[in-house]
Amino acid sequence: MKPFEYNDKGSMAIISKYNAVVDLPKFSFKGFIAWLTWLFIHIIPLVGFGSKVRLAFDWLRLFITNNPSIRLILYPKRNTDK
Repeated sequence: MKPFEYNDKGSMAIISKYNAVVDLPKFSFKGFIAWLTWLFIHIIPLVGFGSKVRLAFDWLRLFITNNPSIRLILYPKRNTDK
C-alpha cells in the first residue's frame, strides 16, 4: 500500500462583500480578485453545467438583494425539560 502524502492546496476565506483572502502554496493575494477566485473555485467541482449556472444565479440574487438571513447559523432549540 502506498503511504499517505498530504497535498496542501491552500486556504481561502471570504471576509466581506468584495473582500477575501487566498493563500496558495506559491503565492497569496487579497481583495476583490481573491473574492472572485473564491466564488469561481467553489463552482468548479459541481457536477453538471445546470448546477453551476443555478448556483451562480442564486449567489447573484443573494448578492443583489443583500439578504442577511443567508449568513445566519441556526441551531435547533434544546429541550431543557427533564
